[in-house]
Amino acid sequence: MAETLQLNQFAPNVPLAGMYVYMANSPQLHNVLVASTVVSTAPLVAGAIVTLDSTSTNTNAPVAKQAAVTDPIFGVITYNPVKQTYIANERIAIARDGDIVWLPAAAAINVGAELYFNTSNQVTSTPTAGNSIVGKALTKATATGDLVQVELGFKTTEAGA
Repeated sequence: MAETLQLNQFAPNVPLAGMYVYMANSPQLHNVLVASTVVSTAPLVAGAIVTLDSTSTNTNAPVAKQAAVTDPIFGVITYNPVKQTYIANERIAIARDGDIVWLPAAAAINVGAELYFNTSNQVTSTPTAGNSIVGKALTKATATGDLVQVELGFKTTEAGA
């Protein structure tokens, strides 16, 4: 007998064909840990763009740290109303490729623009050779600090491009 989902049931007991594995556009923990080099004087915060820590020896979970603008992007730390900063060995929720998040603009941005990021985790449509691409702007920004809806789509660019 096939499993069905009743109207007052929050989740099925077994997966159903065509169902999202995770709630659409919801951040997932992915069992990600903050790198041991992240200290309380320079913690990771919501909106931080992170990369995998290639020096980590943890075999049980991915370990992330703040991404440099030329690093391959692993994800973006999502907002949590309970906890705003993260230090070494804490678990973080991240948004991944295809998710849509709010990120602050470094300057005016047009809808549809390909977005890069700076060291302050602000997005910009001004390309710089070698910078990683965060995604695409779904909304417009008119000034620095405006929040932009960004459809995440991580890519690396060529250093000479």
